[in-house]
Amino acid sequence: MVDVKLAADIQTLDTDVNTIISRSADTGLSLNISKCEIITDDPSAISDTSVLSHFMKVSKQDMTLLGAPVIKGLSQDASLQHKIEQLEKALQRLSLLHSHDALVLLKNSLSMCVSSADS
Repeated sequence: MVDVKLAADIQTLDTDVNTIISRSADTGLSLNISKCEIITDDPSAISDTSVLSHFMKVSKQDMTLLGAPVIKGLSQDASLQHKIEQLEKALQRLSLLHSHDALVLLKNSLSMCVSSADS
C-alpha cells in the first residue's frame, strides 16, 4: 500500500488518474477508489463522467495530511478537540489506579526511551 498525492487542475488530474488505472497491469499499481480523495472547494467542476466523481470530496479547510490538519481552521480545531477528549479519557482512567502506578504509566507514556547506545 502506497499513498500518492497528485496536484493539478481537474482535467490534468482526471487524465493522470485514468493513466494510472489503464496501466495498472503494467505497473502493478491500482487505486482503491473508496479511499481516494479529491481536495477542492468547487466539486461542481468535476464532471459526472469523470473517475474523480467517485472520489470523496474534501474542502481545502478540512484537508489533512497523515491525520494532521494542513491549514488553520475547522480541521485544526476538530483535531485539537479530539486530542483533548483523549487526554480527558486517559485522566479519568488514571484516577482509577493507585497514584504510583498512574505516575509510572503517565511518565512512561509521555517520555522517549533512550537506548544504551544513545547515552
